[in-house]
Amino acid sequence: MKSNLLLLFCLVFFCKVNGQNNLTTFGIQYKPIIPSLYFNSSHFQEEINFFTFNLKPGYSYSLGMLLRQKVNQTFSIESGINYIQRNYSLSIDNIQIDNDETFFGLRSYELPIQLLTYVQIKELWYLNVAFGLSYNIQTSDILSYGNMSDNFIQNTYRKTGSYIALLANLGIEYRSSESGYYYFGTSLHRPWTELGRIYPEYKDNNANFNNVDFKDKYYLELIGSFVTLDFRYFFGE
Repeated sequence: MKSNLLLLFCLVFFCKVNGQNNLTTFGIQYKPIIPSLYFNSSHFQEEINFFTFNLKPGYSYSLGMLLRQKVNQTFSIESGINYIQRNYSLSIDNIQIDNDETFFGLRSYELPIQLLTYVQIKELWYLNVAFGLSYNIQTSDILSYGNMSDNFIQNTYRKTGSYIALLANLGIEYRSSESGYYYFGTSLHRPWTELGRIYPEYKDNNANFNNVDFKDKYYLELIGSFVTLDFRYFFGE
C-alpha cells in the first residue's frame, strides 16, 4: 500500500518539476454521481429469512483539484486529489416488524493519475479522452441506526483501508488563454474489488435477524463502481 502511494506522489512531483514554458495548469472540479442502476452496482435488493433488504445510493459526489501537465500537442498527464462522498440508504421489511430505514455515508480520498489525449474540433473547442488509475483511501468503518428504532442497525466494514480503481472519462473543453478552460464530461470509476461489506441486524421481542457469530453473519457486498458528470475549470496559463 505504501509503495503504491509513494509511486503516485512521485509521478505527480515529476509532472510538476519537469514542466516548461507554463505547460502545467491548475484546475478544480465537481462531479455529481449519476444514480444509475446500470452503472452503480450499489443498488441491491434481497430477501432472506422473510426479511427484505433494499440498498440504494443517495445523492453522492466527488470534488477536488487537478494538475494537468502538457507532454506534447496531443497528450497530457492529469493528477490531483479528490474527496468522494458516497451516501446510501438501507431499508428493512418484514411482516412482524415496523418497516425501517437507515442512512449512512462512506468517505474516501482519491489520488488519480491519467493519460489524456485531445483533438481540436473547432477554434477553442477540444474533445478529450483519458484513461488511468487512482489510489483511494477509505476513512473509516460505518455504524448507523434505523430512523424508527435502534433495534435496526447496520455495520459497514471496509475490506481494506485502500483500493485501486480504473478511471476513464470523455468530455468537451473550451479553452481560452485569458479566461481559462471550461470542461464538461462524464467519468467512470471502477474498483478492482469490493469496497467492503454491510452487515444488517435487527432484534426485538418479535423478530431477530443476524444476531449470530460474526463468521456466520449475512452481509451485502459494497462494490463501489460509479459514473459521474464532470464540471471542471482550469485557470488560464
